[in-house]
Amino acid sequence: MTEAQKNKFLESPESFFPKNLRIGTLLGNKSFIDSISLYTNILSESQYWPESRLEEIQLLRLRKLIRYAQDGSKFWSDYFSKYGFSLRALNSIKDLESLPVLSRNNLLELGKKIFISNKEGQTVFSRSSSGTTGILFRVLCDERYTIINRLAFHFRHPLLENISFSELFNRKPFVVLGRPGFRHICEKDFFSAFFPEIQPGDLDSADTRNKIYYSIEKAAPAFLVGFGSLITRFTEWVREDKKFLPLLAVRVTSEPISFTDKQMISDVLRVPVINLLSGNDVGVFAFECGNNPGYFHTNSEKIVLEVVNAEGISQGEKEGELIGTSFERTLNPVIRYNLNDFGKIISEKCSCGRTLPLFEFFGRRESNFILPSGKKIRMIHIYNSAMQAGLARVSKQLQIKQTQPNNIYLKIIPRTKVSEIDEVYIRLALTSLFNEEKVNIYIEYVDFISPGPGNKASMFIPILET
Repeated sequence: MTEAQKNKFLESPESFFPKNLRIGTLLGNKSFIDSISLYTNILSESQYWPESRLEEIQLLRLRKLIRYAQDGSKFWSDYFSKYGFSLRALNSIKDLESLPVLSRNNLLELGKKIFISNKEGQTVFSRSSSGTTGILFRVLCDERYTIINRLAFHFRHPLLENISFSELFNRKPFVVLGRPGFRHICEKDFFSAFFPEIQPGDLDSADTRNKIYYSIEKAAPAFLVGFGSLITRFTEWVREDKKFLPLLAVRVTSEPISFTDKQMISDVLRVPVINLLSGNDVGVFAFECGNNPGYFHTNSEKIVLEVVNAEGISQGEKEGELIGTSFERTLNPVIRYNLNDFGKIISEKCSCGRTLPLFEFFGRRESNFILPSGKKIRMIHIYNSAMQAGLARVSKQLQIKQTQPNNIYLKIIPRTKVSEIDEVYIRLALTSLFNEEKVNIYIEYVDFISPGPGNKASMFIPILET
């Protein structure tokens, strides 16, 4: 394949896949497997291409998206005109900055206005997405386009570069704990076992664990995917049960986990832990750098990622809100959409050699504990400190809740009796984070913690939700 053909593939991947792709027909489908193998091979090359070449592909895909939106929707045509955004004058990705940032609430208010009429021959499916916000939002998807533009990026990660798709997609490799978003396109074809309603406390049952163990052995080598709290708790039990499981890899979704937990999962399960960033509205938009944990490379072949302040102005290399323009969404376009996450662009070249844009990821908007002074502490730091102070040894599950700037509540499902000295160490660890500000620490021991939106275990309930 020539370099020009590779560019064309990334500009219009749908032109290189079978016309009759449908969910439920992918397993063992040679034409599909050949196409996605070629796609991932090109992506493994493009991550090292010159930045100018990647930006050229972004611009071509952006022009195609804008043309599709304005030709298929009076709303989008009027919207672009209102803000002086012209396809004819679109010469740079930075031209997007003339458009406002849209939030989920904005899209809810607009309702069906943002939808584009599907063309003849398109197979369309609808689903409701809430992410971690709890705000239901209807999403329309072109089935074929979604398969093509989403699936390959679930396998773009340094630790998965030698994976054989001809082997993987001729069987059902996934054992899944919880309800990760990629179930919409993979469940029918590639889920060997699915435990959608499972909660961390359910894993205390030997019968439940044995069902999962059996499912993994049946799917060997299995790809284990699940919410962070579920994978962490499951791994603790694998260690306790002294089990050796035939796994290919583990992917943690939807919830942040500490570096300590990530290392524990990798050590106990003896496989790499895959860390991708995704959203129901934009799919997988970044993967963690193999050389620099906590830093992520943007999948710029499928999204324009910006970091802006509260007014929607570019932040350069300062911390700000992540907003995305997705090339994969054609029936309800996602253009300068607030992902509800925080991060910071890193302009220097990455030591791994990849030229894809690099950013530091700080977590969700709601993932901050607010001190009385107004300063913020990232929830993951509080979680890590409590765990390292001994909570990991004595607890099955933790939920952190803030009701006021001077109050923090720890709701704990204990594994064993928590001694007074255990509590002292936990309190001291948290107090050390508060910079001598007065914060009351309340600890409650419970038998059950209610799940949050999407049946996910809620690790942190911020002050905005209490």
